[in-house]
Amino acid sequence: MSFRALTVIAAEHDLELEQMDAVNAFVNCELDEVVYMRMPPGYEKYGRVLRLKKALYGLRRSPLLWQKELTKSLQELGFQPVPQEPCIMTKGSVIVFFFVDDIIWAYRKADKEIAKEAIEGLKSRYKMTQLGEPKWFLGIHILRDRRNRTIWLTQDAYIDKIAHKFSIQLEGKVPATPMGLEELLKSEIQATKKSIEVYQQKVGSILFAAISTRPDVAFAVSRLARHNLNPSDVHHRAADRVIQYLYSTRSFALRLGNTDRENTKSIETFIGSSDASFADNIEDRTSSQGYVLRLYGGPIAWKASKQTTVTTSSTEAELLAASEASKEMIAAGRLLQSLEVRLNEPLQLEIDNKQTIRLLVEESARLNTQLRHVDIYQHWLRQEVQNNRIKVRWVESKDMVADGMTKSLPKVRHIEFLRQLRIEDIRSRISNEAKLEEARSKVRERLQNPDSELNLKLKLGAKGGKRVPTPGGPAKNCADTEA
Repeated sequence: MSFRALTVIAAEHDLELEQMDAVNAFVNCELDEVVYMRMPPGYEKYGRVLRLKKALYGLRRSPLLWQKELTKSLQELGFQPVPQEPCIMTKGSVIVFFFVDDIIWAYRKADKEIAKEAIEGLKSRYKMTQLGEPKWFLGIHILRDRRNRTIWLTQDAYIDKIAHKFSIQLEGKVPATPMGLEELLKSEIQATKKSIEVYQQKVGSILFAAISTRPDVAFAVSRLARHNLNPSDVHHRAADRVIQYLYSTRSFALRLGNTDRENTKSIETFIGSSDASFADNIEDRTSSQGYVLRLYGGPIAWKASKQTTVTTSSTEAELLAASEASKEMIAAGRLLQSLEVRLNEPLQLEIDNKQTIRLLVEESARLNTQLRHVDIYQHWLRQEVQNNRIKVRWVESKDMVADGMTKSLPKVRHIEFLRQLRIEDIRSRISNEAKLEEARSKVRERLQNPDSELNLKLKLGAKGGKRVPTPGGPAKNCADTEA
């Protein structure tokens, strides 16, 4: 959630983004415990082992040690940690976000000198590679349109990779939705170890896409994960269908930021939506629930899950869903406020069940339930609503963005679900970027070759002091450049 939140803030406020990579990050850390290792192959000596002084890749504590080391260095450079997220630190309006050895800076143009000083400070301590504006982060492809203050996040390359990892039919007719409308039931036959292993790999592969950029498959992977310990052929086919769907829509991207600058006021800063599907699980009659949190109109957090208890009414199920969404909203809201985002007050939560709203808003309304924890959630949520920290409002089911987190949708409704999630096809944009990057790569290769035609032209232009265009920039005086 933190990465998407930072991305949408950068898009909306037109922040500068810069990416860095720490080279061999872990070896910068002193070990805080005694660790011995065998001599490397070719250097073995009977009765001798090595004691490690620095952290190495593969050690369980190495990521934590690096996180502490980097945090300490950033604090020495004047940055303060954000209480809600240990991997985000700020100095004034400069934000730094890091995930292991991948680092992203976000700052206003006016704060460029502060950011540059911090970047140089890290480079003086560690070996760093500056990557410029982020294009890829944790396997997520980042595309930006600064004029319209929009950033797209897609996993086209990752999806292509997992689709070819398994023996799945990718040609021919493809599914229009990630999952069919039928229920996936438990298998009566014990699966083989190989079947379980392959199935779990499929579910894990889908899950990474679902939690990163593809909320449209969140419900599907939630259903698939329930059968991780004993999958049948039916479950394998269902998992294959989700991968086929992802592959056919691999150019779909999550759009973050607001492209409609004239109607900015019509989009509330931060809003949540929660929904529940009452007793929809045939085997145990528990309910499915889900929520979506949106910042500047784009989803930054979502979840599809199965409730852990059987409720006796749709109102009880909706209360549990609304409570979980509210807790996540409050936690996310604190993080956003730490990043100087001005939030709606009170926080807005959308619900499509009028009875649930009445129970939370009206003083006299009470839900008579025999379920103690439901009663606790009811009183907690009523407290938050009546203390004006959360405001609940009703929306029609057709406008409920969290509806697709609680059930499989038919084709027409699924298309609308994609629109509500701001998931759109950016195939042409990806293709254009690939062509541009290929052209840049060819220019770089020609520049690296001293005998290339381009370099000869540049040298000839330099001798005459002529102004010639340089790749990716305005014309420069070659004589000045040569000097």
